[in-house]
Amino acid sequence: MVGVGDMTIPVINDIIQGEFKAYLNYGLPTQVLIGATNGGCKLDIERDIKQIPIDGVYGHMLDANGVPLVRYTRLIGKLTLQQLYLKYFHRKRISDCEDDTYNTWESGDWSATGGTYAAETTIVLEGSQSSKCTADTSQYGIKEVFASSKDLTEFDNGEASTTSDYIGFGIYITTQDLTDLGSADIRVSLHCDADETETNLYYYDVAASALTANQWVSFKVAKSSFTESGSGDWSAITGISFKLDAAPDAEVVFYVDAIDLIQSQTNSSIVGLNGGNFDYTDETTYRLIKPDIEITKYDYLENVTLVGQKMDGKMVKIVLKNCLNDGGIDTALEEKNEAINNTVFTSHYKQGAETTCPIELFEYVS
Repeated sequence: MVGVGDMTIPVINDIIQGEFKAYLNYGLPTQVLIGATNGGCKLDIERDIKQIPIDGVYGHMLDANGVPLVRYTRLIGKLTLQQLYLKYFHRKRISDCEDDTYNTWESGDWSATGGTYAAETTIVLEGSQSSKCTADTSQYGIKEVFASSKDLTEFDNGEASTTSDYIGFGIYITTQDLTDLGSADIRVSLHCDADETETNLYYYDVAASALTANQWVSFKVAKSSFTESGSGDWSAITGISFKLDAAPDAEVVFYVDAIDLIQSQTNSSIVGLNGGNFDYTDETTYRLIKPDIEITKYDYLENVTLVGQKMDGKMVKIVLKNCLNDGGIDTALEEKNEAINNTVFTSHYKQGAETTCPIELFEYVS
């Protein structure tokens, strides 16, 4: 027979199991599992490669060093999720640790007893910068004094925040610094007094055993788990500090980032709220969902991530960074069936990192 060859049978490692899970802000304190992709998912890596035209040349060309005279004019990732109910995702920014007019991190803890602050642009959990703390063998730390007090009893859309909501933050520490931390904890405090007055506050101690060296560890701590000192007031938080609650064995360096008030997610929607410039308000007997005409940097998600598993148990992870739900939103309503929803997320480049592709694919070998 002509044109018939031997069949190639895929080995077990080549086969992907049928179910992926989709996450918003994977690996961050604001991580949300938005559901299994029951109706399927589609990843498109769209790219345009343009030849650099040279007069008198009839086709593709290499330069004198063998470098192709072509370039990408477009390389983006689009993720389409189907039959996916999206959880309401709402947060109130406490501090993104960026170096701008809204963030004024300083050296010294709240009582101004020392510690050194530095802006860090390499070890970052979210955005483009984190806050670096260098603490010696005394109880020293860093702080941010807010320009005006923050009300953490409600979100920006007016919904009340209860003590079941969370304070989220991330901490990074190296192996040596984790050893040097010894028996000391890293204390995060939300203050209710003016700077250099440490009487009324809420604090939570992060033990060394809760940290993992050389990677960001995301914490999501219920407000009810914070210890009140004096007369705390969640409606009038004047600043935040990170410090050691006891003397370490040696100088310690650690990093903090992505500090938010995070709403406890208990509801879902068939509309792509998250990162789609939609907001909602609580109208007691229903929630009113409506789009906002203005798109801000806070409408972008740090990432949308698909996590799946091969037949041999090894994981596959697909990460689209700086995502916005900027595609169409299709919702098909069928009798005696769940609403079928199509939601498209697109990755975006960031200013200052124009050649850093916002798509990452991980295929784990162990």
